[in-house]
Amino acid sequence: MNMESMEQQIIKAAIECIEKYGLSGVTNRRIAEIANINHAAINYYFRSKENLITKVMELTVKVVFNPDFFDPQPGVTAKHRCISIFEKMVKGGCDYPEIMRAHFYGLMNQNNGDLKILDPYKSFMIWLCKDLSDRGTKLTQEELQLALTQIASACFMVVLVPNLNIPDFEIDLRNEEKRHVFVSRLVEKLIA
Repeated sequence: MNMESMEQQIIKAAIECIEKYGLSGVTNRRIAEIANINHAAINYYFRSKENLITKVMELTVKVVFNPDFFDPQPGVTAKHRCISIFEKMVKGGCDYPEIMRAHFYGLMNQNNGDLKILDPYKSFMIWLCKDLSDRGTKLTQEELQLALTQIASACFMVVLVPNLNIPDFEIDLRNEEKRHVFVSRLVEKLIA
């Protein structure tokens, strides 16, 4: 197996391990077991578990906040574009909740914040404001920034803390239809 494919195998196993055990439960042995490799390979390719986790966090945040991750959707209105983007982001958060929690954990528990998520997030939000403005939203730049911040905050919160959703309300955003209704209503109220 070549070096790149072994590294990719280890990275995928680390992501699976974070999802299975949470960030605090990740060990070299668990990663190695999932990847079906000797645990020494992790240190060989990444020098340490910490370096591997850093690489995983850098890669995953680049995917989530990469404009190329979203279909260009030419001719789609600002509202529909916004709905599409946030539905995809919420789905990703529901598919990989522990990775999402790991990103936000660092942000919430450090005085300086976790710049690995902040810089890509800021760049993404700036790109999204421009994209939606170009699609003819009637909001001023300031109103659009506020609306997108509100939408992002609501979407991230329901994924980060799903237990806040009262079971009787049946808001399970892993369900595609419920996710669409949640995001659509939120965007419809905030984006003109």
